[in-house]
Amino acid sequence: MVAYNVCGEVLSELGENIPETLFSNQMTSMIEATIGMVKGKSDKDLLGMKEMDSKLATSMRFYNLMWRAAYFSKLEMVPFIACQVVQHTMESGLCKHSISGFLILATLLCGNTLPKKDIDIGSNIGKAAMSCFTQRYNTSEQISETYGTYYGFVAWRTEPLQNCAKKLGQGFDVGMSIGESDAAFTNSVHQIRSLILAGDRLPSLMEKMDYYMQKADAYNNVLGKIFFSIYRGTIAVLINGGDSDILSETAIQKFSEAMHFHSALRAFWQGHHSRSQHFVNKMMQVTGSEMGQLNASYIIFINGLNSIELMRMQFFAKFRTIAVRACKVIKNASVHSSWNFKNKVSNIQALMMLKFYHIFQRLILFYAIHCI
Repeated sequence: MVAYNVCGEVLSELGENIPETLFSNQMTSMIEATIGMVKGKSDKDLLGMKEMDSKLATSMRFYNLMWRAAYFSKLEMVPFIACQVVQHTMESGLCKHSISGFLILATLLCGNTLPKKDIDIGSNIGKAAMSCFTQRYNTSEQISETYGTYYGFVAWRTEPLQNCAKKLGQGFDVGMSIGESDAAFTNSVHQIRSLILAGDRLPSLMEKMDYYMQKADAYNNVLGKIFFSIYRGTIAVLINGGDSDILSETAIQKFSEAMHFHSALRAFWQGHHSRSQHFVNKMMQVTGSEMGQLNASYIIFINGLNSIELMRMQFFAKFRTIAVRACKVIKNASVHSSWNFKNKVSNIQALMMLKFYHIFQRLILFYAIHCI
């Protein structure tokens, strides 16, 4: 909050109007106006814009710092900050700090934070901003932050996870080389998660994981150390089996979403579907309506598979509803990225057919025995 308030004070001195908070109808109107400005814009449109004057570019720099502080202290103001940056850019020209505003708006549009989700518009804005960044700026001090935001939150919806992981690895390398270790570790956390969900080779993942943990310990990166300990536990379980409950109390308190996700993932791969479903439900309780990011999409897939495995005659309708919903969600995701999700749709559909067949067989046997 101190960092957030300092940015707000500086922006006020620069002539920007920073409200304490916004009512939902004000935020909705601002978001709709911003979307109207960028809808249908391509990288050519952005590249054709003039350069922003230096004073306003300074304001954009502090908006860029402000949204990062708001992410941890005042999340409800992140849409306002993104809209301010994008609107100023569309009205007054482009600067290197404008890219973050476009990417944050893309992240919000692709997730469930805003009243109306639109993956098509969000992905288009994200791609245009990244193309503009590559061709017009591509400064080393921004690569790590930019890659972490785009490939960690937006790109996986339309691009293969393997490609996202490769770019996130580059973001880590560049960040470390210029001393931006916090941004670098953000990239590495997203990279390991992407590689786990992409089904990367586990021994190679463990080797990379140990390298990142060593670096996080050397740089005393607290967030990295906590996430890496969770991820390493999952990789160890997938390789060797063993105890799934190796998460610290700190991880449970501060990173409950990641903890529940990885607990569900471990239990699923160990064949403990009831236990996995327990953690799926825990994660859904934590996230609530915020079910728009990569973990959430995969947990819905795991939820569907667990429900199929747990189908019993007495709970058939309940679990069937969950499985059908999961199939629908994953099928919608496959429209944007068939590489990442089409095979998962086939998996759910095939398992549902097989389970229905087995239940049908048991019903016939049940009635046959009673008739005899």
